[in-house]
Amino acid sequence: MSSRVTAWREIPKAELGEWNQRLLREPTASIRQFPYLNEGHRVSGHIWINFPTRYAALIEWGRRWTTTPRYLVHHSSDGKTRFACIVSIGVRGFRFGCIVDGPVMMDGCPVEPSVVHDLLAWARHNNYVALRLTHPSGAYLDALAALGNSDRTDGVPFYPYPISELYVNLSSDEATVLASFRTEARRRIRQAGEAGYVITVDQEPDALEEAWPVFQGRSAQKQISYRSLRLWKRIMSEAEPHQAAHLYTAWREGVPISAILILRDCTTAHNLIGAIDRDALGDAPSPACLLHWSAMRQAIKMGCSFYNLGTRSGSVYAFKANFRPIEHNWPTPLTFAIRPQLYQIWRRLLPVVAGVVA
Repeated sequence: MSSRVTAWREIPKAELGEWNQRLLREPTASIRQFPYLNEGHRVSGHIWINFPTRYAALIEWGRRWTTTPRYLVHHSSDGKTRFACIVSIGVRGFRFGCIVDGPVMMDGCPVEPSVVHDLLAWARHNNYVALRLTHPSGAYLDALAALGNSDRTDGVPFYPYPISELYVNLSSDEATVLASFRTEARRRIRQAGEAGYVITVDQEPDALEEAWPVFQGRSAQKQISYRSLRLWKRIMSEAEPHQAAHLYTAWREGVPISAILILRDCTTAHNLIGAIDRDALGDAPSPACLLHWSAMRQAIKMGCSFYNLGTRSGSVYAFKANFRPIEHNWPTPLTFAIRPQLYQIWRRLLPVVAGVVA
């Protein structure tokens, strides 16, 4: 076995907690690379795109057994370390890998093309058909494309990646952050404060059970799928030892009205899911802006520089725009054909597969 194959090694499950801590200290580490998030998704088949079809139940069952996170570390001879979480999809002999916002450079060490070359060798040794990389830098992906048989395309279109997200810049001065919002956002924050909402912040997974009626109500009103309570409780459980997940809930007279679940990495607090129960709200002022402002204030105290509101999300963009976020667009992924012949067969099958599940 060549040294290039052994340059990347798989990280034992017992060491994942330590890696969560290391990644929380690494400014370049994306939350999508963290074990606590990926382990939380493990039993659900990860964050596949949901297709509303007659085969939906079968697809959901199948992906639980075919989608698994694998964690790798690369140690070079000069003492530098890199980390990668690969979401592995498929079965033995026909397996695809997705690296979302990675690999991660540790302690300021860049992930040079030679390191990614070693990663391709690992994927080839482990019989992957293709390896898809997403990264916030298009120039970086362009540089990697020269390593081998590759396409600037999404070779695994059923596993999502961030196309665009809305970020609010945070500073240590809360007054400056608040002043950067639109007048409407500040007005809503003030009105919600005057309305007497009680805002709770919880890290314990069981707290989500009390707030879950908010998500159930919103799901019924808008036909939105929030996945299962079990999934989000598992993510909170994985994050709890690292103080990386916080549930913010707005209550009125003991009834949950709105809730958001925030996860964090070293630099950013991420709004993962959120909802407001319009029926329970009635004609009272909405606490939604106050909830996000509460989460931003906590993020500032924890040293975060950014607050990720998520995607435009259709009609919800009008609400998110009140915080004057900056939109960041991700470049097209880079897909390496590890086994070119099988990959070409896969590419030809994609329209057929899409027709079955669409």
